[in-house]
Amino acid sequence: MSQPDLSGKVAIVTGAGHGAGAAVARALAAAGARVAVNDINPDRAYRGAAELRDGGGLALGIQADVSNRFQCVHLIETTRAEWGRVDILVNHANISPTATILRMDEWELMRVLDVNVKSVFFMCQLVGRVMADQHQADGRRGVIVNLTAPEPDGPGHAAYAATMGALPAFGRACAREFAPLGISVQTLLAAPTPEETAAAVMSVVTHSE
Repeated sequence: MSQPDLSGKVAIVTGAGHGAGAAVARALAAAGARVAVNDINPDRAYRGAAELRDGGGLALGIQADVSNRFQCVHLIETTRAEWGRVDILVNHANISPTATILRMDEWELMRVLDVNVKSVFFMCQLVGRVMADQHQADGRRGVIVNLTAPEPDGPGHAAYAATMGALPAFGRACAREFAPLGISVQTLLAAPTPEETAAAVMSVVTHSE
């Protein structure tokens, strides 16, 4: 199979400092995309971007908590200031605290909802506006991929499972509203390994051109 060519494309990957997010960032950079490596942990964000540059890629590390709308704006505008556009968004940032339903407090519940669902809404909305303007200006299509995960086994994961279940429904609504704007939106179930997840994302990205 030939290596996809994403030269000239600009991608943002949230939660890209570890796991599947890091694997997706590596795959995008290997295909020639310029990659904004986002993580709430600045060391992970900067280290991830440095590793991509060491491998010959073009990458920028950006620390931001994507559950916060203003920090989402910072992430997007920093990327645009560096490279002028955004063509690909991969939403991977998520948290999975362990607490039974009877013991989970409201703060913890809301934090899971903020990171796993609200961040996806913010990033899709804000990047969607950018991509829609770009499509109107030059006809180039945008691609958004929202990653979800299988329902975990065992007790203590109710909040996480609820958020992962919400993403496909939100993704379908996004796909309907964004399609006329030249933006493809896909929700992908994470594969057993980060590398398999990255391969699935790359397949969506390259077939949405």
